[in-house]
Amino acid sequence: MGKIITVASHKGGVGKTTTTLNAGYSLSRFGQKVLIIDSDPQGGMTIASNLKRRTDKGLVQLLKNEIKPEQAVIPTKDKQMAFLGSGVTEPEDVFLFDREARKGTLGKLITSVSEKFDYTFIDAPAGLGAIVTSLLSVSNSVLVPVGCSSIAVRTLPLFLKLIRKIRAKFNNNLMLEGVLMTLVDENSASCAEVFDEVRNSFPSNVLFDSYIPYDEAFERAGIKSVPAAMLKGATEAAQAYMDLAIELKNREMQADRKEKDDDEGLF
Repeated sequence: MGKIITVASHKGGVGKTTTTLNAGYSLSRFGQKVLIIDSDPQGGMTIASNLKRRTDKGLVQLLKNEIKPEQAVIPTKDKQMAFLGSGVTEPEDVFLFDREARKGTLGKLITSVSEKFDYTFIDAPAGLGAIVTSLLSVSNSVLVPVGCSSIAVRTLPLFLKLIRKIRAKFNNNLMLEGVLMTLVDENSASCAEVFDEVRNSFPSNVLFDSYIPYDEAFERAGIKSVPAAMLKGATEAAQAYMDLAIELKNREMQADRKEKDDDEGLF
């Protein structure tokens, strides 16, 4: 089984869906097999990827045992990525989603469908309710996007504390992949002040060196339902997530080196 990364945040509107889609796409360009899961009942990723063009089936129908995984997991044209939508089509589906999360069925399902992929990125709902708790209980790590605003930053420590509680109670192997600053307006003095506060408050192993600029290209990419890298004229926006993907891989290699004895040699 590969690595399951839940993209979660205590606030909405910070770029969770954008980060899930673009980080996953960037890693797939390195030859990694990537699964993107929309676990938000609002279906943001389903819209962002135009998944409904292919199917409206997803997690809900799998939880109801109405379909098989191969009917809901939709591969991209190049076969490097696949998408699994939430499957929420009716209001009552939201209650089923929440109920199955509390029972642990949602987590078991995600573990099962992730087995054949190198990376699974899960777009989680905002906050830390039953669904997010269930997701983190089966994830290897959590990536936390934080918008460049004072409120988002000052409420972040509580969210990180809640993540640590989930690790202690439900998943001892859960790691913090990192905090990612998003919506960074490089021309804003107030944003620069907030960013400096974050850099001074969190160690380098928590805060990613990479950050995501405020760029209208992401909105244009969202309208076309594609990653920024597939949009003409979005080089800077696409590069930000490629830098993040490289940093993710570098962190993994550093962690692997710490676990292995390099003196053992090649054979």
